[in-house]
Amino acid sequence: MVAYDVVLIHPPSFYDFRREFWFTGPIANTVPICTAVFITFPIGFVSIGSYLQDRGIKVKIVNIAEKMVIDNKFDVEDFLKKLDSNIYAIDLHWVVHSQGAIKVAEICKKNHPDSIVVLGGLTSTYFADEIVSNFQFIDCVVRGEGEEPLFKLVGNISRFDRTTAFHQTPNLTFVDREKGVVRTDDIKVVETLDSLDFTRLKLVEPGTRALTPPMSKAKLWSLPICRGCTFNCATCGGSSYSYMKLMNRENPAFRSPKKILEDLMILDEQKISSVFLFQDPRLGGRKHVERLIEVLKGKKWSHIRSIGFELFEPADRSFLSYLIENRPADGVLLTISPESGVEGVRRAHGRDYSDDDLLRTCRYCRELNIPLGVFFMNGLGFETYDTIKQGWALWKKINSIEREVRGDHHVFVEFGPMIFLDPGSLAFDHPEKYRYRLRFKQFNDYYQAMIKSPYWAQWISYETLDIDAVGQAKIILDSLEKILDLKKESGMITEEECKQRKLDVELERIFVSEFDKIMKIEDLAERENKIRELDIISKDSTLSRSYVLTQSG
Repeated sequence: MVAYDVVLIHPPSFYDFRREFWFTGPIANTVPICTAVFITFPIGFVSIGSYLQDRGIKVKIVNIAEKMVIDNKFDVEDFLKKLDSNIYAIDLHWVVHSQGAIKVAEICKKNHPDSIVVLGGLTSTYFADEIVSNFQFIDCVVRGEGEEPLFKLVGNISRFDRTTAFHQTPNLTFVDREKGVVRTDDIKVVETLDSLDFTRLKLVEPGTRALTPPMSKAKLWSLPICRGCTFNCATCGGSSYSYMKLMNRENPAFRSPKKILEDLMILDEQKISSVFLFQDPRLGGRKHVERLIEVLKGKKWSHIRSIGFELFEPADRSFLSYLIENRPADGVLLTISPESGVEGVRRAHGRDYSDDDLLRTCRYCRELNIPLGVFFMNGLGFETYDTIKQGWALWKKINSIEREVRGDHHVFVEFGPMIFLDPGSLAFDHPEKYRYRLRFKQFNDYYQAMIKSPYWAQWISYETLDIDAVGQAKIILDSLEKILDLKKESGMITEEECKQRKLDVELERIFVSEFDKIMKIEDLAERENKIRELDIISKDSTLSRSYVLTQSG
């Protein structure tokens, strides 16, 4: 008898990052607590695992990426070989995991040829036909929301032969030897999230670094306010457009305030220190926000110290005052993502508000002692080198609020380079409308890019009609320098830290051009030697400093 019916596996973004040359550069800056390997798994893994377990299915969630990060000697293949299951379900939710997900799937099938290897998530949903056609070791893709389809797949394979089981399972894409690629009908999506469980962390192995980043030492977890969105931000694979196309979801499904309170109580018992409620609570309307705050206000937690919220658009003073007067925890923190620092570009990408609206929100947060992170991207469609400089000016204005308004908590700017344009987003499907030019159009483009080159700048999946891929890399590095200056000015980093990080940026500037030359070398041995040299330099601060001085001179 097998140990599990289903094992849910989270792969690293790149396999095997511990053994191969791998230069992620500023990618890790996008979600720093996740590491460049992106070890945080999609929240849907927990709801799927709980859904299956509640129905008598033997299930486990294994974070392979995290195991590889915390133990350099961890043998992935040996571990997977000993992990016995009828189904190995691997998430390919974010496109950054393209290479890692495929490799882990291949290892699972190699060691368990009679078991079913299935992929799921936004990226695999978008490219489902291509994936099952090109990778024979992947038996099928679960498209869209996976709880019920995966449950039905478990039941069907116990009753029918494999082909019949696949045909009987909704939301499935697979290859039938006689019929070719088959896409079964989509099942109706849930209208509320109240029937799902997002807190069953005991299902997760190992659940250490992903839940407790080494920087903060505080246990973190996220909870969804809803599934779906009402906004149509052009580059977002989780927009209203994308959810309709990929998930068959016309409207967001909300989790009731009562259930969110129950979630927080369970997480508090599990000694979680900080909880981030993602998706703007205002998506549900004013009454929904009031019910949520009313349910949460004044609660005394044993372990939860802070609760975070997303803002999809600026907030007025009355909303922020109401939130802080009825605070759901001792600490309340907010994030907002204007994407571009230029109004016209921002509006073209679906964020319809002005710089003044944003700056007012920043001032209100500073006055009310609410920490606020303002997250930007750049190199977007409609941007030019001149508009990017305008965006930097807005960053500086936000940073200056620290000096102009007294407060105990930072209102700070962060920058995360996009690198990959989300498949299934409006900009991906209609690139010219949003002034993009796709470098990667198929799944294999993403997959092969990470195999052929170990360097982040060569993974940039798009250009704009104004800025090519080399220009995108330059803008990313210039923007990182600007952020470092702002952090030094606000006291978030020391002058010495700023100097060290700027050295890293200068090294990346040189590497961008060096890798462009290296990847044109036809002799593979010579190419590998050149890459090895840069790898050694990048891991030694003294060599890095010397190399930058030599190349700059």
